[in-house]
Amino acid sequence: MEWNRLYGKDRKPTLEEAGTFAGGLLSEDFMGFMAENCPAAPKLEYSGCTMQPGWNIKFKKNGKNVCTLYPLDGYFICMILIGGDAMAEMEARLGDFTPYIQGKFRDTRIFQGSRWLYLEMRDQAVERDLEELVFLKLRSMGLTPGPTPEKGKRTTREKGKGTTREKGKGTAARGKGKRNEDEN
Repeated sequence: MEWNRLYGKDRKPTLEEAGTFAGGLLSEDFMGFMAENCPAAPKLEYSGCTMQPGWNIKFKKNGKNVCTLYPLDGYFICMILIGGDAMAEMEARLGDFTPYIQGKFRDTRIFQGSRWLYLEMRDQAVERDLEELVFLKLRSMGLTPGPTPEKGKRTTREKGKGTTREKGKGTAARGKGKRNEDEN
């Protein structure tokens, strides 16, 4: 059954119901990552948008959207806007991402100064890339949970811990924002 028919405007789902509909473990893992690394709490909102109508999960901070998750049968679509400083960093690091993300980035036209990426989250490789995009987006918003990776070095999240670790470094970056890092 389609998400927007299962949960109409008058029947608001829970975050758990959205996660279960969208695929269980993969969505639980990503939501855990967001809870630990994103300073924006998830909020269910209803949208009548013809492209993806129904309830979605938005992560907003200071009135700005970090990303939006659209539950579909067995997976999420994540919309994330990459623009400004994030666009420059993404272009510099594009080779660090999976061919799927590289293709989506290249094929998406710039609209209002950003690339509006709609990414199907169906496997762990895309999930890991999406986590990197969230970090990139947070840094561009001044809300970084960890250091900017050097070109060619990719951060990865330790499974089940929701932290980032730069390959070969052995140190974890835990939820510190730029302000806190600068004060230390």
